[in-house]
Amino acid sequence: MKATWSRAAARVVPALVLGMVLSAGVVALSWIGAFAGWETRAVDVFMFLRDPVPAPGIAIVLIDDEAFRALGERQPLSRVFLAELADFLLRSGARVVALDVLLQASTVPEDDQALVAVAERWAPSGRLVFAQEAVEQSGGYALRPHFSPALGNLSGFINAPIDADGVVRRFRPVLPGHGGTFVPSFALAAAAASGGIGAADLARDLHAGVQGALRLPVTDRAGRVARVEPVRLGALARDRWRISFAGPPGTLVSFPAGPILAAARSGAPAAADNPFRDRIVLIGGSFAASRDFYPTPTGLMAGVEIHANTVHTLLERRALAPPPSWLNLGVLLLTCVIVALLSVWLPPAWATLASVALVAAIVAGSYEAYTRGGYWLDFVTPVAAMLLYQHTTRALRRRRLRAAFGQYVSPEVMARVVRMGSAHEGEMREVSVLVSDLRGFTSLCERQSPEQVTAVMNEYLTAMVDAVLAHRGMVSDFIGDGILAFFGAPLDEPEHAWHAVQSAVEMQAALGRLNTRWRLEGKDPLAMGVAVNTGPAFAGTIGAPRKKKYAVLGDTVNTAARIETLNRQLGTRILIGRATLDAVREHVVVGRTEAVAVKGKAEPVEVFEVLALAENPARDSARRPAEVEA
Repeated sequence: MKATWSRAAARVVPALVLGMVLSAGVVALSWIGAFAGWETRAVDVFMFLRDPVPAPGIAIVLIDDEAFRALGERQPLSRVFLAELADFLLRSGARVVALDVLLQASTVPEDDQALVAVAERWAPSGRLVFAQEAVEQSGGYALRPHFSPALGNLSGFINAPIDADGVVRRFRPVLPGHGGTFVPSFALAAAAASGGIGAADLARDLHAGVQGALRLPVTDRAGRVARVEPVRLGALARDRWRISFAGPPGTLVSFPAGPILAAARSGAPAAADNPFRDRIVLIGGSFAASRDFYPTPTGLMAGVEIHANTVHTLLERRALAPPPSWLNLGVLLLTCVIVALLSVWLPPAWATLASVALVAAIVAGSYEAYTRGGYWLDFVTPVAAMLLYQHTTRALRRRRLRAAFGQYVSPEVMARVVRMGSAHEGEMREVSVLVSDLRGFTSLCERQSPEQVTAVMNEYLTAMVDAVLAHRGMVSDFIGDGILAFFGAPLDEPEHAWHAVQSAVEMQAALGRLNTRWRLEGKDPLAMGVAVNTGPAFAGTIGAPRKKKYAVLGDTVNTAARIETLNRQLGTRILIGRATLDAVREHVVVGRTEAVAVKGKAEPVEVFEVLALAENPARDSARRPAEVEA
């Protein structure tokens, strides 16, 4: 039991250590923003897939192309038009009217005065909000003035940060002003006004500095103000907030401006249950000439609709908040542990499948956290860590396999080993073992110089190894002038006996070609004996810590070596054992058969001489001795 635990620990601990190291590296990359783009797009997908979120407390009045044509298609827009529209909406019971129209330049004095009069009428209630541009001045921001100071009672900037890909995803609730103050955004001013926070109160809160707090309302599902909660100015100013879009363009309820203006000019009082009562109403342009359209994660939106979604984000506090740091770290470490254990306990294909399931579970959990709680549970970092771990372990596995097999098998077999894996730590297998030995090598060494012997042996071994590799064999050892090879390991090979016999025949043919050339060069020919034996053997990586190799061990190997020595005694070139013959009898032409006593065996061993490969098995079977067919 202790040995079992030790072996398990020897496999699991390195996997966990590797996982921890890679996870630490991935976390470091995440901290420097390496995955920011992936995280951004992941949230985009979540937002696109999420069902539309109701925003009953917000409405939009769109100055569309029809209204713009009715105004003579002139810009700046008529101040009388804006004044009548805002006044009617406020008289209809709108909680706040936010005018998303820049009012920097003066127009016709009488028209300008009409808008100023409406602003002064509603200024004490704090229910009319104007839009301005923020400009940077001497290290801080300030709002560009309106054409009249009367319009600056309650206003905010409409500058929207645009990401590098041109998409509007975020907003800044406040910008740093001068003297430790902050400048509010248009959406923030509208959200504060909806909670009864007037211009003076908002200005006081914004002068409190980063340690101060800004009171903002929170709405319930019906769009009603449920409570007012303080939010630290430092948190509002620290970074751009992600806009939690309620849905695709058109999700928030909207009305065309033309019919509303007609109702305002009719003089008829607004109904008690009109659609603007107790709502935040934003007025803005959606006519084509305004060019106020921007790509968002959910589609192309008019600027006023983006501001409306920003107000919705602030009121429902759906700005993506990070969960506790320990939760993200816990998910990462748990993923690391699970993937490490899967890689140790499961075959590569099953481990990959289980990892895919784990990714799906993490993504699903992150999506639930987003849709239900407005949290961004980071799944990009764990997935990146998992992919890096799998890539690294595959690379290490390939390296180990190539170190174990790369010098001894053909490139095709090596590719299969890398692709399919191998139990190179050890297993019992049915294999065919090939052993060869040269005749006359000693006299060759005596007659020729070391350089000449080296050249001959290099040619010989090259030809022999090529013959083995060509038939999916693995060269295990060069024993002096002999070769030990095996077939059927490290990968399953149903016809390993046939491949081994083919290699033996090809080796003899290759030596014949070498002898023909050597004779022409004045060199002495060589003779070789080859034996093939089939049976069970242990196949695995063996050796000392500093020197290991993949090999086969067992009686099958020993018997193959004993059979090979019989070639000299019987005057044969290729001998095979009974099990090998049983596997290839339809494919070979057999000559003499002997039952020979060999060292280490109580019973004689049957050996069969292979003369050639059969061209026509049905015809050649008649040439085999009767005892072979028995």
